[in-house]
This record gives sequence, C-alpha cells and structure tokens, in this order.
Amino acid sequence: MVAFPAIFLTFAALVLEIFSLIGNTYNKPFLRDLYFARISTSGATYDFGLWNYCVGDGSGTITQCSKPVAAFPWSQASGLNNIDGLSGHDKLFMAVFVMYFIATVLTFLSLAITFLSGYSRGSDLCASFSTFLAFVVMLVTLIMSLVIDLQGIHQVSSAISGASGHLGPATWMTVGATAALLLASGWWLLACCCGSGRVNAYDKEAAGYRRRW
Repeated sequence: MVAFPAIFLTFAALVLEIFSLIGNTYNKPFLRDLYFARISTSGATYDFGLWNYCVGDGSGTITQCSKPVAAFPWSQASGLNNIDGLSGHDKLFMAVFVMYFIATVLTFLSLAITFLSGYSRGSDLCASFSTFLAFVVMLVTLIMSLVIDLQGIHQVSSAISGASGHLGPATWMTVGATAALLLASGWWLLACCCGSGRVNAYDKEAAGYRRRW
C-alpha cells in the first residue's frame, strides 16, 4: 500500500503531539519528563509545559507540580515571578496553546478521513491537504515556542546568578511531529497520484463490466 508510510508518519506525529500536550501536567513517572524547557538554579529546578510548571531541588529531582491551567505563563512560577523580562507574554503563551490543539485536531482528522473513506484517491488528497495545514500550524507553533523558551531561559539566566537552562523533550517531540507532518503530506499526495485509488476505481469498473456480461 503506497499510503502506508503516510499513515505511519501521520500516526507518529499524532502520538508525539498528544504526549507533548499532556506532558509535565502531574508529578508522575513519564509525564514529568515531558517538559518544553528546564531552568536550573543553585537551589531549584523548574520544568515548564503547556499547562503548568514543576519544581524540584537543585539536583533535578522533581518534588511537586502546579495545578494545570491553560497556557501557563512562566511569570506565574513561584520564585521567577519577580523577573521583569518574563511578564507581558500571556497572549503568546495562549497562541501556542491554542495552535498546538489545532494542529493535533488536524492531524487526527487526516487519519480519520483516510480510515472512514476506505483509502480512496479523494481521501488521500484530503489527508494531504489536512496534514499540510497541520504542518504549517505546527511549524508556526514550534517557532513561537522556541521564542518563548529561549527568551525565557535567557531572561532567567541574566537575572539569577548561576542559573542555566535547556530545551526539553517536548520541544524535540514537537520538532519530530513537525517533520513527520511535512513528510506525511508529501506522501499522501504521492499516494493520491500513484496509489491504490486509481486501482480501486479500475477494479470496480471492471467488476461492474463483468457482472453485466
């Protein structure tokens, strides 16, 4: 099946998006490791996700996570809320949060269209369009997320002596999802042009001709 790689890539992108969405929400194994950025100071560690932040000791062991809220801004993290450079970006946080959900929904729709329509050429074309839209939305989301994370790390490092930070697994999962969506979009288009849709249509026409005779 020509469309199988596209299905796999789209499904992989969807899994990465879902894990990034739910990551860092609670102080539980696996979830607490899926953060977008980490900031380390001499006495504390801060992990940031789409919904909240988690804090731990200086060794990096997470001890507690804040209550999940939509589009959590870094300026609300205890211990960092007095840093001027972190405030005033609430709308950017909300934009990243909303666009991440939009990209995830578009990715899911790409799979749903294909499964419900029986892998026809029309469904492959729709899936290609949907995954390309998801790619564009995810790319913009990734760029805005990188701006937030890198600027936040810079602001905290400048304000607190000895502080440092780095991008987390959820950021790299977002990069992977973006790349997978781009590849899937192209493969869906290839499946539309060269895949089973044409064969299925020919088979149906031939079967109808045989029945008439």
